[in-house]
Amino acid sequence: MPFRPYEQDQMFLLPPSLNEWVRQDNPARVFSEIIDRLDTTTFRQQKEEGRPAYHPAMMIKVLLWGYATGVRSSRKIEEKLEEDVVFMWLAGLEKPDFRTLCLFRTTNKEALEKIFTDVIIVAKTMGMATLGLVALDGSKVRANSGINTFKNLRDWKELLKEAKDEAQRIISEAENIDKEEDKIHGDNKRGDEIPKEIEKAQDRIEKVEALIKKAKELGKEDESRVSLTDAEAGLMHKGNTSIPAFNAQLAVTEDQLIVYADVTAEPVDVNQTKKAVEGMKKTIKEKPEILIADTGYAGGEKFKYLEDNKIDGYIPSEDERRIGIKKRQKAREHLFAKEDFTYNKCEDKYTCPQGEILGPTARTQFKSKYSKREVTTYRTERGTCTICPLREKCTTNIKLGRAITRDGYEEYRERMREKINTTEGRLIYRKRKCLAEPVFGQIKIRNGFGQFLLRGLEKVRIEWKIVATAHNLLKMTAAIMRKEKILPALV
Repeated sequence: MPFRPYEQDQMFLLPPSLNEWVRQDNPARVFSEIIDRLDTTTFRQQKEEGRPAYHPAMMIKVLLWGYATGVRSSRKIEEKLEEDVVFMWLAGLEKPDFRTLCLFRTTNKEALEKIFTDVIIVAKTMGMATLGLVALDGSKVRANSGINTFKNLRDWKELLKEAKDEAQRIISEAENIDKEEDKIHGDNKRGDEIPKEIEKAQDRIEKVEALIKKAKELGKEDESRVSLTDAEAGLMHKGNTSIPAFNAQLAVTEDQLIVYADVTAEPVDVNQTKKAVEGMKKTIKEKPEILIADTGYAGGEKFKYLEDNKIDGYIPSEDERRIGIKKRQKAREHLFAKEDFTYNKCEDKYTCPQGEILGPTARTQFKSKYSKREVTTYRTERGTCTICPLREKCTTNIKLGRAITRDGYEEYRERMREKINTTEGRLIYRKRKCLAEPVFGQIKIRNGFGQFLLRGLEKVRIEWKIVATAHNLLKMTAAIMRKEKILPALV
């Protein structure tokens, strides 16, 4: 049987159509159609003089398709525009270089944030991204800095002093050499040449000075560990180790669309509940009806905020496995729990299981790096617990007796605890594992996003919004491809 003709230099009678390069059922077509419905007028306006700028719609398609398919590096995207048919089709055969792609990504913060919002609005017209139930979660994402670049701020200050001393030593040596050479060769040498050693020392001084200045602006203390390459990144625990990272936050709907995306340099989630709700209000002008999150987002102040905003929150104060179990340390499991004491709000007193009264005896303020609260301690009159027949089931402190602590948000904690301990409350809370956690998995595994490319908190936030937008576009594309949803017609 003869072979089919094979000719790499084949000529075409008519030029081939760019539209024929991509199959009609390729997801990139739907991806492109969705972006065609977005407003791109907020991107930087081209200048009247000079070469015309690339169209923002093309740049958005190329950038977002790159993030959706695990190609995030500007240089890698530039390569794809030369050799990948889908990228070439999305770009209309335009070939912006990596510097142009990088600049577009880092200088259009507000416009890219608006694209994130506009994609959600398009999703809503398709019947997706409904803010009924929303799951909030965070994950540590590796920063673009090495662990060896971290030192205590005090050590950086000492290193700066050493670098300045070294620079002064090199200058003194150079001056002495000049004097000796002048004696031998005369005064013909200019004497203003900078030794290479000075250049290196000066470069190190400038970098460390900039780092110390940035650390002071961020309120870092001398014991804080700071990276020379990214002063805003932190060493955060992940598993059984610590990595240079940022804390990436997501709020996800029941159809796994992201309606809130942000990044914080704080390693804990305790201050993110209110920020997430306010962020949703700002971007899509709505708030969730139900909000679920893990214990990292718990706190009486947060529970009060949710109640004040009429949001039905499900955030346990303890690990999911201990929901409904009285919270006691293992060594004190045989003792009465706080829930066994009855609080009288009008009299501001507790009644113990034996019927004795515990009144307020002290108020203490607790302040950590990321939160603060005032706690009131309640005790019985001295000596009461000593003669109590239930003492062995209540306290190990024979001298002072049993103490109960309470802050101004205890009633909100109690209501949250009671709500989550119901059958309905547990069923609602269990949905968290099916919403936010799989989305993080899809972003990190399917989309290949394991590390930020940009540096600095503001730039990292831009990149995270791009990641979230690409994820949403993939979800919408998949729903349309499965014929579950219909993309609205262009107006």
